[in-house]
Amino acid sequence: MAALVTAFTGVAGLLLGFYGVPTFVTPPTARTVTATATVTATATVTAAPAPGPSGTPRVGPSPRATGTKDVPLTDVAPLSGSYINWVVEPVVMGGQRFDNAITTTPGYYEQFGHSINEHYRSLTVTVGLDDDSAAYPITVTFKGGTEGEKTLKSVTAQINRPVEVNVDLTGVAILTVEARQDDGDDSKVALGNPVLHRL
Repeated sequence: MAALVTAFTGVAGLLLGFYGVPTFVTPPTARTVTATATVTATATVTAAPAPGPSGTPRVGPSPRATGTKDVPLTDVAPLSGSYINWVVEPVVMGGQRFDNAITTTPGYYEQFGHSINEHYRSLTVTVGLDDDSAAYPITVTFKGGTEGEKTLKSVTAQINRPVEVNVDLTGVAILTVEARQDDGDDSKVALGNPVLHRL
């Protein structure tokens, strides 16, 4: 009888080993593994300038005289040491503001001069009448020479029609600017953002 029990137990053990331990039996040496995942997210935000009308980044306004070869005319001392009957002040012409301008109400005639000693190739300036001025035109003439004997450029200043002027200063040692109003009315002429460009 004992031999029969032993034989049965052996057969049972063989079957369990062959088919594997049933799922409801947990081996005493089994380990429980718990996986913990940590996720870290980093976001980087870069602010870019808003695009302009053409799709390029919008850039703030830059001064007209930006390069080392550009000099505002108002930074050069006039021949008389000051602007007699002319004023350096902001002005509005044709709805556009010019923070650096030379203005006068000539009556009949006013002028100023600069000794520029042939150091400059050109002058760029916007010529017009102050928006709050009387509307009578004024002729502005740019001259070269010790006595202003050479006319470089002449332009008529009109209300609401400022004109950008480019004056060739090649070989000019003394620059003279004249404002003339034949009927003597009280219009106010302005030279907006006058800039000398070095050779």
